[in-house]
Amino acid sequence: MSGQMRPIYFNGKFYAGGLNGVHRVADRLIRELDEILGEMPSAERPEVTLLAPQNRKWGPVLHNIKLVEEPRGQSQLWEQFVLPRRARGGLLVNLCNLAPVLHPNKLLMLHDAQFLFPDSSYPARLRWGYRLLTPLMARTSRQVLTVSSYSRQMLDLCGVSPRARTSVLHNGADHILDTLADAGVVERLGLRTGRFVVHIASPKAYKNSAVVFEAFAGAELPDLDLVLVGPGREDLRRQGLEAPSRAIFAGPINDAALRGLYEGALCLAFPSRTEGFGLPPIEAMACGCPAVVSAGGAIPEVCRDATLYGDVDEPASWSAAFQRLADEPELRAAKIAEGLSRAGDFTWKASGRRLADLLMAAART
Repeated sequence: MSGQMRPIYFNGKFYAGGLNGVHRVADRLIRELDEILGEMPSAERPEVTLLAPQNRKWGPVLHNIKLVEEPRGQSQLWEQFVLPRRARGGLLVNLCNLAPVLHPNKLLMLHDAQFLFPDSSYPARLRWGYRLLTPLMARTSRQVLTVSSYSRQMLDLCGVSPRARTSVLHNGADHILDTLADAGVVERLGLRTGRFVVHIASPKAYKNSAVVFEAFAGAELPDLDLVLVGPGREDLRRQGLEAPSRAIFAGPINDAALRGLYEGALCLAFPSRTEGFGLPPIEAMACGCPAVVSAGGAIPEVCRDATLYGDVDEPASWSAAFQRLADEPELRAAKIAEGLSRAGDFTWKASGRRLADLLMAAART
């Protein structure tokens, strides 16, 4: 049967960059597909190749996907002009928002339409580049993938990709459970278990860290601490954000420390004005950590009723939600149970199988 299918190629240019959310998704999907291929009878297994930069900074260990190293595979010129030749005659899969326009038989994953909005925090040059190129990349793709029904709708409404040619492939969240929790992170930061709120801080306007900062700036939450993951105080200040004076900065941390914070926290605060998916709340819920979230973008679609909600422009609604979780153990226990159940709907194995089904169908036609 493999002879009846086109070969499948993955665009691995992203391995030349650091590990961010989009790159994590692409890498995990490739690794899940590698495992799925190993479970298939050899006669039914398609030929799958990962084309990755020779000087990549990181990458997966693969057993069933062939790795081909490309000497200049980190450049945009390689992606637009060399990659189409390398993948000639095959199905080219691009999981990181970018694809070569010249390849006629490709799948493109677009995680959201945020690049179209003025509060995207993309530099102007990059934003306009995406605005010009992304619709063209989508139009020249056989199919577009995205991570939520909300993103599918926005890509359609903004004229990037029509709904009929766009399929939803949800993220998984169970990667956070692959690593044992750092049991000492709570003590090292001088925190009290169950008496702190975790927030993954960001200077990007749409991430809306300011509303959480304001909720902790006053006297409403005297017995709770705010722990900020990611940028430091001066990094935020340079972008016009002033964190509360009593905020505790965890800095950039690995998954073990993040899981340790989730497991020790009262809750996660996730106040984004929009998200194409919104991974941290599902990660937190998978660790038994309730979340207080906004109703922005795909967040209600992903979280449903498993969280408490705060208003994006009302700090008091956030401080009230945090206090409720601190004062009402029955409510917190209910949200933990609901969160664990909801997080179970988003596994990388399920996402990998969904991708495998889409690729097999596309490779046969």
